[in-house]
Amino acid sequence: MALPTSWKRLTTSALALGALAMGTAASAAPSAQVIWSSEKNPGDGAWFNGPLSIPYALSPQANIALTSPTTTSATTLAVDPSVQFQTMLGIGTSLEESTVFNLSRMSQAKRTEVLKKLLDPATGAGMNLLRITFGTSDFTGRQFYTYDDRPAGQTDPSLTYFSIQKDIDYNIISTIKQALAVNPNLKIFASPWSPPAWMKDNGSLIGGKLLSQYIPTLATYYRKAIQAYQAQGIPIYALTVQNEPLYQAPDYPSASVDSTQARQLIVALKNELNANGLSTRIWAYDHNFDSALAYVTPTLNDAAGNAATDGVAFHDYAGDPSSMTQVRNAWPGKNIMMTERSVWGTSGADRMAQYFRNWAAGYNGWVTMLDSNIQPEKWTGTPGPTMLIQSASSYDNYWALPEVYLIGQYSKYVKAGARRISSTYGSASTVTNVSFLNPDNTIVSVVINQTASSQRFKLASEGWELLATLPAKTVGTYVWKREGAPTATNLLANPGFEADGTLSGWNAEWHSAELAHKVDTDYPYTGNYKLTHYSAAAYQQISGQTKSVANGTYRASVWVRSSGGQRALRLYAKGYGGAELTAEIGSGAVTGYTQYIINNIPVTNGTIEVGVYSDANAQNWAAFDQFELVKQ
Repeated sequence: MALPTSWKRLTTSALALGALAMGTAASAAPSAQVIWSSEKNPGDGAWFNGPLSIPYALSPQANIALTSPTTTSATTLAVDPSVQFQTMLGIGTSLEESTVFNLSRMSQAKRTEVLKKLLDPATGAGMNLLRITFGTSDFTGRQFYTYDDRPAGQTDPSLTYFSIQKDIDYNIISTIKQALAVNPNLKIFASPWSPPAWMKDNGSLIGGKLLSQYIPTLATYYRKAIQAYQAQGIPIYALTVQNEPLYQAPDYPSASVDSTQARQLIVALKNELNANGLSTRIWAYDHNFDSALAYVTPTLNDAAGNAATDGVAFHDYAGDPSSMTQVRNAWPGKNIMMTERSVWGTSGADRMAQYFRNWAAGYNGWVTMLDSNIQPEKWTGTPGPTMLIQSASSYDNYWALPEVYLIGQYSKYVKAGARRISSTYGSASTVTNVSFLNPDNTIVSVVINQTASSQRFKLASEGWELLATLPAKTVGTYVWKREGAPTATNLLANPGFEADGTLSGWNAEWHSAELAHKVDTDYPYTGNYKLTHYSAAAYQQISGQTKSVANGTYRASVWVRSSGGQRALRLYAKGYGGAELTAEIGSGAVTGYTQYIINNIPVTNGTIEVGVYSDANAQNWAAFDQFELVKQ
């Protein structure tokens, strides 16, 4: 970015720790945490009759010391954290209206207990990604509705009657707020089941096809829904523009939106978001594996459609997870998300491993809590058991199925920002695996035993070996600090401001009455300190760091929270021998720490500047922590 001549500049000396060296192996062998969860009657409708005993439910076991390699015979799973794949966004479930309906019948204390069981990162399963519906779905205890329903034969192209009041009246808004209070780092994404009936060719919420003449109106409708939720204190991280756009359900809200319409709608919605300073991401498709590539091609091969699309969302009711890899390989810059599929038992835990091995950056189950009468719901078939079941005769009485804990084997330990790493998949006849590297440099290996007998296996990683036995029909999560490999790969000095809470190593440029950045202790992402941009008056502020590096390809990232409202807010990389690159944080509120990344920075001149830029209105704030510059 070109700086005005009136910009002021402050340079601080880099700490000696700025010249980072490659780490060496620790003298003491690392030790792995071990956690087990087991299946019990997976997918069996008998769960609706009452709770059953579960052998292991996120149950800690004795730590296992990693050793030098041995000759012990066991299934060997190689784990290589130096080979990294997608960055994980989150793992969770849904807060559709059926679940909200049942939660609303509970006492406040019991409702909080349930949400903590699911979402609390310390005492619960640590789920951090929730799917909600814009308007009603098939899982509801209410009459079907959207946010702009009109009597038959009437239309509302100006959206005069738009309102989310039913979401307020039905306790959807208050329940999501409770969820955010339990886990402030929760990300919420939304999916609509149908546009308003007057936008469709059959004039009904059930079935029918979107009329192309209403594509601009529908884009505005979605933008207004995002703004309405934001006004309630609920930021919408992402939106899928139509749930299952290739299916016209015969008895619940749905809509056909063809691939050409999808491209037009995505571009129109992105224009609406940009014009209104909203940072909500757009995820295309939101349907089954089998038709994904053909459906998204018109959007992602179009320049405007590609630029407007953050990722592609998938369901697992037809086709194979390898479809996600096909889409990712065709468009490597797009996030891959598994947005709907409930799974049961160890086979379900293995299915999740397959999702992640095929580039999914997130996973969401579908329908969290029905009651013991399998209510409320208006789906065509008979639902399988939900991960929580409420007694239909005693609303504060509920029971958790093994799936809460089996999903928790991932969600509690694989943190947002983790990278999937190379590992041996294994075999369903012994054990299977998927592994991750967390931002705090811990390795997380999830090992699944689907067999009827215990299985002995080894995890082999960077000269260390973990030898373990996993009981039948059980998932084990093994967590250890990475040792014996480069641990100081971050090339930035003082990246988390932990050098006595100072700005050592960082430069500042500002175009305002006073410097608008400082280090403070208020809610850092990790450690004790973070960087904050803030001023009581409007301000422009740059906080950056210039490093001498070897030529090559680099990745820059930072974790961010923000009040929203800025004219511009971005992570940047420049001075590397090419045009400035940015990761736009935008003007929407970022309530939970979110990682922003610039990949594939081609340094050709031996230097690079990395930093953040705010062009903000009075009292806008942004918090930054754990900057990183690493060679890819």
